Amino acid sequence: MNTFVSNSDLLKPLLLKIVSSKEMHAKWLNTLSYLENCGARKIAACEHPTLVKEEMLKHASEEFRHAFHLKKQIERIPSLSLDDYSIHNLLGDYASLHYLHALDIKTCRYLSEEVKLQKNKVKETAYLLVTYAIELRADELYRIYDEVLKTANTKVTVKSILLEEKEHLNEMILGISLLENGQLYAEEVCLIEGGLCRKWLNSISSLII
Repeated sequence: MNTFVSNSDLLKPLLLKIVSSKEMHAKWLNTLSYLENCGARKIAACEHPTLVKEEMLKHASEEFRHAFHLKKQIERIPSLSLDDYSIHNLLGDYASLHYLHALDIKTCRYLSEEVKLQKNKVKETAYLLVTYAIELRADELYRIYDEVLKTANTKVTVKSILLEEKEHLNEMILGISLLENGQLYAEEVCLIEGGLCRKWLNSISSLII
């Protein structure tokens, strides 16, 4: 699948700036933790009360674990205490708070209004497409972040997350390949996510200059 909209031109210089500041780096880790936690909660919200697939349970549990891992990494940076996900403890202001929710809403609207998908199929299909787009983004983000961390010689590590996100991505690629018109839908959702991601990164950049 060739559906990804790269934002590496914004991401690498932004991460170099963030990692150079202890306070910004701590808030960046907290922001990533918030997004992982938000993703896990959205996966759980998509679950059927009884017909829950093992893959979905695994994915949600790993996203919650990623959120916790990122929280623990903050302890490796001498910084202010970041006890919660209050907006003043995050980078990116409301663009961070609403990033995944906006992607979910826009994807469901696309599937309902343009694809004309049956209502009972929208949530399940949206889960697959949104997760695919986010896992593509996570693969780029954590790969570049890992490179920056190594260059900075910091104790913070995201290697374990990067490996698990790759596994999640492969699962979503398989799911989309089995979905009728899956490639077409994935391209549209990736375009939506690419725009939201760029808005998010620009928001972070404008607030830390």
